[in-house]
Amino acid sequence: MAGETQLFKIDTVVADGVALPIADDSASLTGAARWENEVQVSSSGDDFNKRKRVPTTLAMKLQFGPTTDPAAFAAMADIQITGRDSQSGRRCLMPRCSFGSMGAIGGGAVDVVFNVLAAPQWL
Repeated sequence: MAGETQLFKIDTVVADGVALPIADDSASLTGAARWENEVQVSSSGDDFNKRKRVPTTLAMKLQFGPTTDPAAFAAMADIQITGRDSQSGRRCLMPRCSFGSMGAIGGGAVDVVFNVLAAPQWL
């Protein structure tokens, strides 16, 4: 079947109902499983797994234009963000997000990170 071997690529990000202008191939979701296992080494015998919670974040390079206002991004709290792969139609709904950080402005696209506060939903 077509598309079964295509990787998920976020090429459209909609935050609080507004499409954000992002650099191609720059959006990525980390910590989507919301936990990870670490090895807990035993002094003898088999080792064990130790489960650890990890934060989920959405990072992207925002194409910073003349109408972009850093204060508006910093004020974003408890908003819904959708990341979409327009080629496959697959979406990732992040129902509760808040502003995390913004990188240096003036050198082109700006690094922006949102904290994803609820589990992402794959649609």
